[in-house]
Amino acid sequence: MRSLVTVLSLAALVAAGASASANGDGTSAPRPGAAPAASAPSAAAPTASAPPAAASAASAAASPQDPAAARWCAPELASLPGEVCAFLPSRPAPGPRVLVIFLHGVVQPDSGWQWAQQRGAARAGARHGAAVMMPRGRRGIGPNSMEDWWCWPTASAAQTAHEDALLAEWDAARAELERRAGARFERVLVFGFSNGAYYATSLAMRGRLPVDGYAAFAGGSGARYLQRAGAQTKLRAPVFVGWGGKDPAHKDQVALAKMLRTLKWPSRSLGKPRAGHAMTDEQVDEAFAFLSGRRGGDKAPGRGRGARTR
Repeated sequence: MRSLVTVLSLAALVAAGASASANGDGTSAPRPGAAPAASAPSAAAPTASAPPAAASAASAAASPQDPAAARWCAPELASLPGEVCAFLPSRPAPGPRVLVIFLHGVVQPDSGWQWAQQRGAARAGARHGAAVMMPRGRRGIGPNSMEDWWCWPTASAAQTAHEDALLAEWDAARAELERRAGARFERVLVFGFSNGAYYATSLAMRGRLPVDGYAAFAGGSGARYLQRAGAQTKLRAPVFVGWGGKDPAHKDQVALAKMLRTLKWPSRSLGKPRAGHAMTDEQVDEAFAFLSGRRGGDKAPGRGRGARTR
């Protein structure tokens, strides 16, 4: 089975809810930062097919001893303000111009592990004719022993401290990418993997971004505080949920899919029994199809807002 993002040699899996943080309403909520500690990706890690000049570079994985691993963006990708990486397809898909904001899983500093994730995201963008923007999280907010790794602010305190600055970075990077592309993106989707999927779920349930849809792969949960937030949210961008049956944390994603149905939130889910902590080609294809309304009479989600963050 081919996968766009594969995390190899699981050393440990931090369960979602292993630590707690105070919610805005004063209750304790689980910190949904579950993600595996893993070894650096091997040369078998998926590569981005679109930047043809970088085929050989895309197949090489950085090791923690490689000085180049300190560079956030894979060599074949463009760099935008705020350490944001970018990919533009050589052949954009017909119709509205699509931008995917890809949120990575936890990354150990200077390991180069983010490159496999970036290349997988670029490969998906190339196949679907979509631009991809790959921002970087923050250090000092990760779960347990991964506190100093690059992670996303899934806890309310971390969101208070970092979220506004993060979203401002995304806006600035998007403006520069639109300048380089020579056109505005008419549809914006947020795809999150692992820790990035937990954060994407939080953004969706809080209605934090006026985007056209979300996809959570190998991450996200149906925690009560998320359900409470979702019940009060009027901006209900559709959500796709994908998980692998061999992922130790997949019950979180099953609970997320159930929560979305309970909330009558526009959603679709796809579990792959033989997949592990990964996002598969089939799941990504299904996410693109659902969020663009191309399957079985689905109404196209969103209204082409492509609006800025708020």
